[in-house]
Amino acid sequence: MLNCSGSHLSMPEPWLWFETLLYTSRYQAEMHRHSAWQLTASVFGEFRFRTEDGIVCLRPGEWVLMAPGVLHDAGSDSSRSRALQIFFRRFPPDLLPEFAERFNLRRGVVRHGGMELCDLKRILRDFLTKAGDSTPCGKGWRVALGLEFSIRALESLGEEEGPVRRISPVLLRTLEYMEEHFAEPLGVADLASFAGLSESRFAANFKAETGDSPMHCLNSIRLGRAQSLLVNGAAVEEAARLAGFSSVQYFCRIFRRNTGMTPGEFRATPFRPRRK
Repeated sequence: MLNCSGSHLSMPEPWLWFETLLYTSRYQAEMHRHSAWQLTASVFGEFRFRTEDGIVCLRPGEWVLMAPGVLHDAGSDSSRSRALQIFFRRFPPDLLPEFAERFNLRRGVVRHGGMELCDLKRILRDFLTKAGDSTPCGKGWRVALGLEFSIRALESLGEEEGPVRRISPVLLRTLEYMEEHFAEPLGVADLASFAGLSESRFAANFKAETGDSPMHCLNSIRLGRAQSLLVNGAAVEEAARLAGFSSVQYFCRIFRRNTGMTPGEFRATPFRPRRK
């Protein structure tokens, strides 16, 4: 495990986990994936994230946003560094409509930028003093601080550079259907029927437009929901059932393949990659 300490708090859907981590030595984590969006900022010290598209280096006040399923590692050459981060299944359309429209249902997204360091330090201070389970209005504060952290970081994003992958209205509706019905026993045939396409054409169009297979995308949505259930105290069997997996064995196999952890290990130490 990484040589670090910090504060960790679960959050209501579609948020998952909000935390601050204090690393007390240099470290390098293995390549891994999360079935959730991840927004991480450096409060002090420097961090390095390597993805399939390159390396993102964070200095104090800088952040990185990664979509579910992005393969990445994490490291720091600083002998002492601190990060603030939040994990969530999707951007809440009612609370963050601009970012929901821009990023929800997209995969492979990696963005980075900066925010005012004084704002980030204040959010960290408020998180540590106001958002705990035993503090008055602690749950309300963690939701408010999660929203402020997201908005203050991402408001610096400009227009997209280069070509943006466009998804057809038919597949967008299908992706939204998957988000709403993930707990049901859906297969490629069901999704193709909803889209009004043959199975072969649906699978080919889905792969071409999203870069992913239909079932891999559906399982990623299910894993995100299962992670939310696990961090909020659900047993492994319950998380598998409520997230729509056909069996506990299949759930455990898919979970480990995608995260590098068993569901039980994740439940004990959520979103914590292993150290090399």
